[in-house]
Amino acid sequence: MNGQFDKSALSLLLKRALGNRTQKSFAKDTQMSQEHLSRLVTQKRETPPTIDTLMKIALNSQNRVALPELLAACGYDPNTVAVSATIQHMIDAVTLALSHFPYKFSEHPCDGTDFYQMILDFSDGPIHRWYFHFLPDNTFASADHALAANLLYLISKEMDSHSKISFVTSIPLLFHYYMEHRPYNLDLNFSLILINEHTLAVSKETVLQTASSLQTDALDSYTFPSNPE
Repeated sequence: MNGQFDKSALSLLLKRALGNRTQKSFAKDTQMSQEHLSRLVTQKRETPPTIDTLMKIALNSQNRVALPELLAACGYDPNTVAVSATIQHMIDAVTLALSHFPYKFSEHPCDGTDFYQMILDFSDGPIHRWYFHFLPDNTFASADHALAANLLYLISKEMDSHSKISFVTSIPLLFHYYMEHRPYNLDLNFSLILINEHTLAVSKETVLQTASSLQTDALDSYTFPSNPE
């Protein structure tokens, strides 16, 4: 931590994140006790939540409370926060799979966004930039809300036809849930990636949408092959 814990600022952010839910419902979504949440909202707790808890609050907020806002209120430095172990394992699996790609790429800074945990720039081929959003392991408990919030984010951000977005999960049920609720009104290159949590390798990737200005097979060389178990 490099700053002071501002209990008042955190309380306001939590009330915004609650939306129209009860504290009991929100506490369940974020995997903390109702008592813990209540003490934070009423400013009766003297120490801030952990970074992992703040990530869950940001991901489950109804009014897009951003992680950097929560970190700043709690005195954490937003520029030096590490991702959770679950997400890091998925990043490692994707990075390993990318080592077999035919295209050269470099890592692009994720500054200014808490939605994407990895962004890659490609120097050739039809895709110039690939964005990765890693779904945390608690998301299935509130899949409806998380799916709506994630798709709303995609709708609100313009993305050119030479960019690709992938949601990554290690939960098969969540992978199939997103498959069953795929969007049909987004003009972008969008895919789902499933990580085998036992081998920490890419199990499969499914392209859900292709930008209208690209041919449907343009993403073939930018798609991980299935790895049957």
